[in-house]
Amino acid sequence: MTELTEVVTALHGWVERIAGLGAGVVPRLRPGADADTIARVAARHGFTLTEEIAAVWAWHDGARLGSQRGPDREYPGLVPGGVFYDLDTTLETCVNRLDAICGDDDLLRDPDVDPSDKAFVWRREWVVLDFWLLPLVLAARPDGSTDTFRYDPQSGTEVVAHSSLPERVARWHEMLNTGAWVVLPDGTWHVDLERLPEVDRSWPVDEQIRWTEIL
Repeated sequence: MTELTEVVTALHGWVERIAGLGAGVVPRLRPGADADTIARVAARHGFTLTEEIAAVWAWHDGARLGSQRGPDREYPGLVPGGVFYDLDTTLETCVNRLDAICGDDDLLRDPDVDPSDKAFVWRREWVVLDFWLLPLVLAARPDGSTDTFRYDPQSGTEVVAHSSLPERVARWHEMLNTGAWVVLPDGTWHVDLERLPEVDRSWPVDEQIRWTEIL
């Protein structure tokens, strides 16, 4: 199975599972966008998407348009608290909000700036899968595979959990398995704080991060 197939299979498997639980996001998932539409939308916002990242919106072009305003109870996401937007809204928000506020191309190009300082800066090519307090970023690696992490302008990219998208979806399944995440009868999400994984502060920092950042 190729990495591209693994990404789509992981997302499809997640939706199949939460559909069986009555998750309200499932019937709102929009049909996937075709390749020409994805390329046209991406170009309009100055993006060239990798095949793997484009495959996400070819799978489903979001669950919510930018024009659809309302609380989580009305528009529950793929995961608790999140919003999976159509590609046009996603890229527009990445450029006009995240890059405009947290980006700094001059700093990124400055050879005299320490790389650890650059870790806090938003990159123009990053794409958000899930908008939340800390957006879930899809970042292309040099080999064409995709890194995922929650972007925190206070922590940068160094003190957050990194994983492939299938690995991250596997963590979502763990949250259902333990009862930390629950789909309520009305199709919305509930997070049981008492069932979230406990983090042993004696663990290595990387392992603490992996268990702390569950989304």
